[in-house]
Amino acid sequence: MKIREIIPVALGDEMPDVLLKNLKFFNVFTNELEENNIAIYKKRIAGIGDYTEGKKVIDLDGKIVLPGFIDAHLHIESSMLAPRQFAKAVLPRGTTTVIADPHEITNVLGIEGLKYMIESTEGIPLNVYIAVPSAVPATKNETSGAILGAEDIVGFVDNYPRRIIALGEVMNFPGVLEMDPELITKIEILRHKYKKIDGHCPGLSGKKLNAYINAFIRSDHECSNADEALEKVRRGMHIFIREGTAAKNLESLVKAVNNFNYVNFSFCTDDRDPLDIIKEGHIDYLIKKSIKLGLDPFIAIKMATINPAKHFNLRSMGAIAPGYKADLVVINNLEDFNVEMVFKDSKIVSEKGKLSVAMEGIYHTLPEKVGIVNIPKITLEDLKIKDKGKKIRVIEMFEGLLETKELIKEPKIENGYIMSDIENDILKLLIVERHKGKNYSLGFVKGLSIKSGAVGTSIGHDSHNIGIVGTNDEDMILALNEIKNMNGGIVVVKDKQIISKMPLPIAGLMTDSEPEEAIKNLTELKNALKILECEKDIFMTLAFVQLSVIPELKITDKGLVNVNTQEIVDIFSI
Repeated sequence: MKIREIIPVALGDEMPDVLLKNLKFFNVFTNELEENNIAIYKKRIAGIGDYTEGKKVIDLDGKIVLPGFIDAHLHIESSMLAPRQFAKAVLPRGTTTVIADPHEITNVLGIEGLKYMIESTEGIPLNVYIAVPSAVPATKNETSGAILGAEDIVGFVDNYPRRIIALGEVMNFPGVLEMDPELITKIEILRHKYKKIDGHCPGLSGKKLNAYINAFIRSDHECSNADEALEKVRRGMHIFIREGTAAKNLESLVKAVNNFNYVNFSFCTDDRDPLDIIKEGHIDYLIKKSIKLGLDPFIAIKMATINPAKHFNLRSMGAIAPGYKADLVVINNLEDFNVEMVFKDSKIVSEKGKLSVAMEGIYHTLPEKVGIVNIPKITLEDLKIKDKGKKIRVIEMFEGLLETKELIKEPKIENGYIMSDIENDILKLLIVERHKGKNYSLGFVKGLSIKSGAVGTSIGHDSHNIGIVGTNDEDMILALNEIKNMNGGIVVVKDKQIISKMPLPIAGLMTDSEPEEAIKNLTELKNALKILECEKDIFMTLAFVQLSVIPELKITDKGLVNVNTQEIVDIFSI
């Protein structure tokens, strides 16, 4: 669109393509509900005022219009949906823009995976901006499927300057503090191209926080309490308040937001599974929940619109004003906050929660299967852990949190071997490297509450090696082999039988099935957990047991990792 084309429409000399009338819209610049008509030309808002005609006139019957919602940080792969299927799920919820960090698929497939995410979202009715991954691999203590070096990033940013908006979350904060040359080079490349540098620094404080911010890292989504968030805001960081499936921080962090500092906060989902997206919502859910927790509705809306737009320099998004993109959300009222209609680039893409457009893009021949799962040959004998007369290190996990604790426990011994201790909820854990098929490691975890059988997944942040937790070795081996047969996925096993599974053939992370089919499979998996007498939703929690950049104790294919020291430690305690 050219400027000379839209000005006559704004002046009223030419008719807008679409006229929205009989509405109230939220003005993010003045914090007021303004009654006026909205004239739209092509993909942009031409004007607001007493426009009376349009090529298409839509009467909104007094409803409220908001700017399209922006998710400030997420991994599409965590939805388990292929990108276009993900778009089908979130658009009816009012999300029109996402900042996606595809470091999950990039850790599996490298440049090939990164290209897949960009090409599959090119031209679809959802703005998908890319934060090029900084952590491939995330640390030296795991085996990923690829390495994304500084030289790779240079070429990629040059090839996709419009789509790449930031350097993905810099999880290796010890690497920043130690001035790791490769990591610092990646930061320098992106900041000299005036791209944002996304942060990831759970618990970082004081002088270490100062040093981290000096690397031009201006955001963080890993705060777990209000005090941590406020310290980071005071030091100039923008805080993305996260409410995902495994990590739920909104209730704690919304307490940090007030009338003076709210411009420094936005919302993100980070990792949210399809069941939560469809049943609860996406960014709309975070807005509604924060309002119920006492946040001013206008502040909540700004945290989902103009705040992330300004942070990422999205100059034409996040507001309803002349020249801004016609990405709009129509809700019934500020109390119920039900999304009734969604406009993307001036076109209605959803009504009453149902998608009303075809999810098509520029590329039409996207593969349904991407990547191959390779595993080493592992036998029952390999899973045996011989007793050494010592206590063992156990990873303690917590529902709703990514942080873990290191426990030192007396093991349960049978016939000279350490077994899963079901009574005390201490279960054997197997991590299998699935890229080259070479490594595997064993450990123990507490907090997953399985009483029988085994659960396996090829989702294991961030290198996405296979993780199996179980009460017996036979079921664990069966789960492992079934994941290979599916070319990745999630499986629940009991008594040497597969009782539920969900194939994820796209890099072992995503399915190209429709969102409804995906949530049906996921619902069946969660119901299968009850057959194992597990009342928790552990799939996302299990996926994070390998994330060796969030304290305290994690496990990768190379062994147990002390996150604070970034050292491999023995399963047996001294």
